[in-house]
Amino acid sequence: MPKLSDWLEAYSRGFQRFLPSPFAIALILTAVAFVSAYAIGSDGFEPVLKAWSTGLWNPDLMRFGFQAMFMLVLGHVLALSAPVSKFLRVVVDLAMRNTRYAAAWVALFALLLGWINWGLGLVAGALLAKSVIDRSRIENAEINPGLIGAAGYMGLLVWHSGLSGSAPLKVAEPGHLMSLYPNGANWSTPLEEAISISRTVFTSWNFAITLAVIISVVLLFIFLGSTVGSKEGEKRLNEDVSVSPEIDSIASISGSRSVADALDKGKVLAWSFGIVCTGTAIWLAVGSFGSNTTSLGFVTPDWINLILLGLAMLAHGSVSNMLNALEKAIGGASGILLQFPIYFGIMGIVTGTGLADVLSGALVSATTSGTLPLAIFGSSGLLNIFVPSGGGQWAVQGPLVIESCHAMGISLEKGIMAMAYGDQWTNMLQPFWALPLLGITGLKARDILPYTLAALLVSGLVFVVSLLLLLLA
Repeated sequence: MPKLSDWLEAYSRGFQRFLPSPFAIALILTAVAFVSAYAIGSDGFEPVLKAWSTGLWNPDLMRFGFQAMFMLVLGHVLALSAPVSKFLRVVVDLAMRNTRYAAAWVALFALLLGWINWGLGLVAGALLAKSVIDRSRIENAEINPGLIGAAGYMGLLVWHSGLSGSAPLKVAEPGHLMSLYPNGANWSTPLEEAISISRTVFTSWNFAITLAVIISVVLLFIFLGSTVGSKEGEKRLNEDVSVSPEIDSIASISGSRSVADALDKGKVLAWSFGIVCTGTAIWLAVGSFGSNTTSLGFVTPDWINLILLGLAMLAHGSVSNMLNALEKAIGGASGILLQFPIYFGIMGIVTGTGLADVLSGALVSATTSGTLPLAIFGSSGLLNIFVPSGGGQWAVQGPLVIESCHAMGISLEKGIMAMAYGDQWTNMLQPFWALPLLGITGLKARDILPYTLAALLVSGLVFVVSLLLLLLA
C-alpha cells in the first residue's frame, strides 16, 4: 500500500506536470471568458472584444495592479532591512530548542507578519525558516527542515483578512465598487461609495476568525513538531539543504565620500524622506479621526504603501541600501506585472457582456441566503488554484460577489471577507507563492506539502465553522 509520502510526492509532480504557469492559466481563462460571453447571446464577438479591451486597460484597475506590486515589493524590501533582520535573529534564538518549539515560533511570527503585510510575511517567514534550518545544522540540533519551511509559509493563510488584503483595501477606496461596472449597474439600490475596513478587516468577527486560525495553526505545528521524525528531518537537512549565512541586512559598500556618496550612502536624505512619508500617513490618519469619523476610511492601498515606503527608508537608513534591497525584491513582482492586465480583461468581459448576471444568477439559484457566504468561500478557494493572485482574483470574482450578495440581500462586507478567506485558504494547496520560500530555504515542494496540507484541513474547518456561526449571528 502506498505511503502518505508517496501520495504527496505524486501530488507535487502532478502540479508540476499538469498545471501550467499562472500566466498560461490567465490566457486560458481569457479564452473561456470569450467563449462563455459569446455563448450567452452576445451580438457577435465585437461587443466581447470591446468589453475585453475596456477592462484590459481600465485606468482604475491598472492603478490597482501597481498598488499591489508596490505593496509586495516594499514588504520584501522592509524584510531585508537591518532592524527586521535583528528582530528575526531574536526569534531564532527563542526558537532553537527542538522541532516542536521552533515550528510553533516560526509559524506564529509568520502568521503575525503576514497579517500585517503579505510581502513582509512571505519573505520574513522564509528568511526566519532559513535561519532556523541553518542554525540547527551548525548546532547539530534535531530540527525537521520541511516542517520549519512550512511554518514560515503560514503568513499566506491570513494575509487577505489582514492589513494588506486586496479586496478589503480596494473596496475601501471611494468609487472602486462602481468602477467594476463601467456600463453602470441597473439596481434599485445603488452601490455604496466605499466600504471601510472598519466593516471588514477591523470587525470583531474577522478578528475572532483570524485569531482562531492563528491559534489552531500554532497548536497544529506544536503537535506536528512532537510527532514528526526529527532525526529523519535532520538527515534530509544534511543531505539536501545547503547552508547559507544567517540573515543579513543589505549594507552599502564603504568607499570615498564624494557629494554623490554623501547623498546616496548618508542618512540625511533617506531619513528625511522616510519621516515625511510616515509623518504624512500619520497626519492623514489623525485628520480622518478629527473629522468625526471612526470608520478608518483613510486605510487604503495608497496609505498602506505610504507607510511601508516611509518605514523602509527609515529602516535601511540610506538611499544606497534601499536601492540594493529593491534590486533583490523587484523580481517577486514580475508575475503580477503581466498577469494583472489579463485578469482585468477577463473582468471586463464578465461585467461588460452580461456574463456576470448569468454566473451570479447560477450561484444564487444554487444557494440560499444562509449558504451564500459558504458558496463564495468554496468557489474562491477553488478559483485561487487557477488564479493565485488575490488582486487578480478580486478583479475576476469581485463583480460576481457583488451581484450575488445584492440579489440575496446579504451584507456585501460578509461576501467580500468570505471571498478573502477562500483565497488565502487554498494558498496551502497552491504552491505558486511558496516558490520564493523554496528558493530562499533550499527546500523542495514535497518537503513542505505534508504540513501545508495539514494546515489546509485545520484552517478549513475553522473557516467553515466560523462562517456558519457568523451566518447564525
